[in-house]
Amino acid sequence: MKKPADGGSNPPRAIMNLRRVIAEELGIAPELLEIPPAEIKADYALPCFKLGKRPEELKRDSELFSAEAQGGYLNLKLNWSRLAKELLKPRRKRKLKGELILEHTSANPDGPLHIGHFRNSVLGDALARILRYQGYRVNTEFYVNDMGRQIAIAVWEWLRKQEEPKGKPDWWVVELYIRGNRRLEDNPHLEESLRHLMELFERGDQKIRRAYRKLVQACLKGHKQTLEELGIRIDSFRYESDYLPEVKQVIKRLGKWIKREGKHLWVDLKPFGIQREFTLTRADGTTIYPARDLAYHLDKFRRAKENIAVIGWDQKFYFEQLLKTLSLLEPEAVKHYRIVFYQHLRLPEGRISTRKGSFIAIDILLQDAVQEARRIVEERMPGYPEAEKARIAKAVGVGALKWTMLRISPEKGCVWTSEALRFEGATAPYVQYTYARARSVLRKSRKKPKAGSLEDPRETRCLKLLGEFEWVLEQVEKNLRPHLLANYALELADAFNEFYQNLPILNSEKARERLMLTQRVAETLKLCLDLLGIEALERM
Repeated sequence: MKKPADGGSNPPRAIMNLRRVIAEELGIAPELLEIPPAEIKADYALPCFKLGKRPEELKRDSELFSAEAQGGYLNLKLNWSRLAKELLKPRRKRKLKGELILEHTSANPDGPLHIGHFRNSVLGDALARILRYQGYRVNTEFYVNDMGRQIAIAVWEWLRKQEEPKGKPDWWVVELYIRGNRRLEDNPHLEESLRHLMELFERGDQKIRRAYRKLVQACLKGHKQTLEELGIRIDSFRYESDYLPEVKQVIKRLGKWIKREGKHLWVDLKPFGIQREFTLTRADGTTIYPARDLAYHLDKFRRAKENIAVIGWDQKFYFEQLLKTLSLLEPEAVKHYRIVFYQHLRLPEGRISTRKGSFIAIDILLQDAVQEARRIVEERMPGYPEAEKARIAKAVGVGALKWTMLRISPEKGCVWTSEALRFEGATAPYVQYTYARARSVLRKSRKKPKAGSLEDPRETRCLKLLGEFEWVLEQVEKNLRPHLLANYALELADAFNEFYQNLPILNSEKARERLMLTQRVAETLKLCLDLLGIEALERM
């Protein structure tokens, strides 16, 4: 944004990415700009020593900022009288990018979704929303393990009486699974009949396949109901059993990397530093999960150049084996495959398990969170209509649950507590309430907002954060870390509340300008919440 040759001023334009504009003026990469500590009276700081230069060498005049050398840094004070109008202009439309498959949730169809799946679903949904906003054509995908031991046990148990579903269908399936698993524990000799059932399925026995599909579809129906309560929609479902016919071709393509002992086949990854064999078939020749998973991934690579998967941290070694094997077949495709590993929620009783029924289902967790939110809403909003209190309670409960998962980097663990429902502090209800507060201010005013000069530090803190929004989204897109957006929303909410509590808005000489700032903050907070899959409430 340098001055034109004739010495006149450039016409005002919307600044969508303040950090990039400042970096462009300096001729540097935007990643180099730092936020200085509070005692440094500057908006950005450039560590010139990282460029092997003295601050004086990079110091230059600009209509956007003034620069001051201090130590090895060039401190930049932004010209808010010049920038305010441009930062408050409407955002541009997004440029369209390529197609992308994002796999998430992919829970075993053996019972209700539990809190171990919860973070997977919420991370995947938030990433899909953000990447769509960034211009990608995102197809979310659920890979259904319809051939595993868990669903086999449920089918094996169901075939005894062939009863019809009762209640929510995924809970019906887990009851079958738990009963069947207990029967196997009490009667180990029955393992042979379970193995026979699994062999019949792989050989294509139509009766057995229909039984499997009945229970799988019942469980998925329950999963979809839970996800719908969370505001999460998955575009397509792919079934492991559909990839059985492709396994032979995969094994053939692996060629010299395949080792065998009778009918037992595995991929030898020792030349790549992985000592454990990557098994594809059992001793009887039947295939196991990794063989079908290879076929599924090769299919994904054919359908989209860019692929993302959200995967539990406990699967990291398996994916090391899988990716190395895939790189033997499609090395270029693997370069465009990004995986977000996440830590599961921790439970007091330890690791989540469906085997003995010791799991916490999202259905129950959601019910408890909404009930507790309703109690808080009753205390804070006793005069609201009952239907509105119910809607607010659900939005607050669901939002608090999601926020617990999203505000922390995926590789770090997180724990759900009712403290997340508080309307103060680093919580979703706090951000939701800040948005509702901004909207309330706008509803009360009859004046038309107007972009104009704003220079009070409490105003410019908001302006600067508005200018950082696009940069934050770029970092989320680059690193696949939604917590960066959640923490940005929290910081913007803090900045707006400081502005709101210390400066008059409606009864001010700058009422129209401050209303425009309020409007842009409200729009940005709503967009942040939408992209995180959390409902923005008009009043609370």
